[in-house]
Amino acid sequence: MPIAKCPQCLQEKPLIMSHMIPSAIYDYTRGPSGHHISMTPDLVIETDREVQAPLLCRECDNDLNKYGETWLLPLLARIDGTFPFYDLLTKIPPDAVDNGTAGYATARNPEIDAEKITHFAVGVFWKAAIHSWRGNTSDPVIDLGPYTESLRTFLRGETQFPEQVALTIGVLTPSKAQKTISMTQPYRGSNRDWHNFLFYIPGIEFAISVGKAVGEERRGECFYTNPLHPIYVIDFSEDIRGVQRMMFKNAKIARNVHKYMKKNPQ
Repeated sequence: MPIAKCPQCLQEKPLIMSHMIPSAIYDYTRGPSGHHISMTPDLVIETDREVQAPLLCRECDNDLNKYGETWLLPLLARIDGTFPFYDLLTKIPPDAVDNGTAGYATARNPEIDAEKITHFAVGVFWKAAIHSWRGNTSDPVIDLGPYTESLRTFLRGETQFPEQVALTIGVLTPSKAQKTISMTQPYRGSNRDWHNFLFYIPGIEFAISVGKAVGEERRGECFYTNPLHPIYVIDFSEDIRGVQRMMFKNAKIARNVHKYMKKNPQ
């Protein structure tokens, strides 16, 4: 194991192989061949490789696991149509329903752990902002600017959640989630007023907005800082498919993926 400064605790330690998207999520997205389809802006390929790099020390990597990943990952949507997180979320009635979107104040639901959900989501965004995770460039996957450091100290429990950052969470219904059993790496969103970034894991989409321009309304929707800890059940499945279509259109398609394209044209 290489010895270097761990970017989370900032101490010189042996670094272990860390995942940007936790390894357990890959098990949800494997096809009949036992491999998963990896989609990036450059390449779409069927592979058993997972995106990992010698990044964190063992203690910091374990902290990301035990303070978020271990709780959330068993609750994701599955190809058989089950979706345990949705079942937990909807045990209480929605607090608001508007034009097909249902808002749930999860602070009223003792089975929803807001701290662990937030720690998981922030951990993925932060890891994407400090490392390239690709061999052909040194640029991080996303650019969180000065908020990268404030999110690091938040993950360490040293500071509060940054004031100019908003984390929002959308959840699909089980029937919609079953049709989008996939995951995306964090990517830049289309908001023009401030920087926003998103990633998707089976059934759940996380979005983070950063910057002084982030509006009061968006900050009020922040899952962590709003005392009601709101989560929204909303149909964004077409957005996920749109991201996939864009990658299929612009990226190089490996030969072992063409068989899927014939069966499921994008």
